Amino acid sequence: MKSKSYEIRLFWDLLCGMTEKELKSRYKHTVFGFLWILINPLLQMLVIGFIFRLFIKEPISNYFYYLFCGLLVWNFFSLTLSKTTPSIVYERSLIKKSRFPHSVIPLSIIFSNAINLVIALGLFSVPVVINGLFDIKNIPILLIALFLLLIFSIGISLFTSALNVRFRDVNFFVQAVLILWFYATPIVYSISVVPYNLMWLWRINPLTSIVQLFQFIFSGAPPPGWGMLLINLSISMLFLVLGIIVFKLESKNFDDWV
Repeated sequence: MKSKSYEIRLFWDLLCGMTEKELKSRYKHTVFGFLWILINPLLQMLVIGFIFRLFIKEPISNYFYYLFCGLLVWNFFSLTLSKTTPSIVYERSLIKKSRFPHSVIPLSIIFSNAINLVIALGLFSVPVVINGLFDIKNIPILLIALFLLLIFSIGISLFTSALNVRFRDVNFFVQAVLILWFYATPIVYSISVVPYNLMWLWRINPLTSIVQLFQFIFSGAPPPGWGMLLINLSISMLFLVLGIIVFKLESKNFDDWV
């Protein structure tokens, strides 16, 4: 009988292997390779930043740094959710052929995207440090922000990827919601412009505090309030627990539904 430690080691070996495969396949035969993790948000920043500054006169200091780090976080989350939601269905041949922990499929996508995000933040920190916007004392806050982003992404990805096997509409629903979600997150604007009677919508959006933490670290913007942070943290943890439970229950029927 296989020991628990052996199963855990096997799980992590498989997860590391699939994460490495995901990283290699994404930039295979590309000229710029990992630079694309900066090129895409840079182009977005230039277009969105130009339009925003031209038509909406809102004083946000270090606005392009503010916008760029928000786009890095958003691109990680949206790409993660877009790829993990249909991932179990896309890997139907692998699931049919062998028995293994199915959770490694969405988790490998999340971790490969997380590695890309860390590299992008490392490159982005160079001009931030040069311009004196980064305080080394904020490194613990950065780690907390990354942790919150990771647990929320894992929770919601496990939830949607499991449900999408049974209900294929979930993938289309996620794509539609992501469009609205972008504008419901303070990336291109400050949360201070949100009307008080609508603020509850931002309080139930876990990305609100996460994005604000990154903007605080890399652009000097105001950090989220403790109330907002605690609410968003609670919702993130709720999604993590819910995602794990739903994935565990649904994975028993993946062979039948894929």
